[in-house]
Amino acid sequence: MNNFLNIKIYPNNSLSQKGFYILMIFITLPCLFIGGMFFFMGAWPVLGFMGLELILIYIFFKILFHKNNFYEHVTLDKSKFNIHYSNKNKIFNTIVLEPTWIKVNIENKNKTLIISTHGKTIELGKCLALKEKTNLAETIKSALINWKQNSQSANSILKH
Repeated sequence: MNNFLNIKIYPNNSLSQKGFYILMIFITLPCLFIGGMFFFMGAWPVLGFMGLELILIYIFFKILFHKNNFYEHVTLDKSKFNIHYSNKNKIFNTIVLEPTWIKVNIENKNKTLIISTHGKTIELGKCLALKEKTNLAETIKSALINWKQNSQSANSILKH
């Protein structure tokens, strides 16, 4: 199978699991110290609220890590343009398009990367910055041009 394009688009994730645990330690130690001081001064509810804050920070980071497992896998082979939406190793949505009429544009108003064909519009790379979307759009456009040239040369060989 000849792939003209094979790209996985991941969200930016600057914090690793190890970094997360180090950050939680740096947040927890001062909170425990300050909460303990207030506890011994008689303002014991402060320790409970600091514990609640720590739990909320932990939960929100875990939600963020869960959402960062999402990625988009874009492929272009001899006959199809595929967009697979996946979470870790599980594909939960696939869009298959015929590549002949695909248009790739960056919308100026919302700064979104749009793939359009036959009345369908699909936003791609929601997690990317504008410069990354522009680079991705150029990569997809050149892959489509390469695909069209290759398919035209294959058709001309078949005709002769």
